[in-house]
Amino acid sequence: MRNQLDIFDHDPARLAKANRDAAEHALTDVQFSHEVRQERAAHYTAEAERLEALAALCTPTPNRLKAVTHSSARNAR
Repeated sequence: MRNQLDIFDHDPARLAKANRDAAEHALTDVQFSHEVRQERAAHYTAEAERLEALAALCTPTPNRLKAVTHSSARNAR
């Protein structure tokens, strides 16, 4: 999945970290009530967990990396 050119750099691990940071910040936003702050934090945390699961699927194992490198070299001719 990550062997395609990603011109927007949609790295799931990086986006998950950003959502974790947003969840922490959502808990301290004074312009929202306590209930809304909790809802926003829960939303960002759920999105971070989804992205972390996606990042785990996208992380190449040594065997997959070797296969991609070998097949890419073969198709480069």
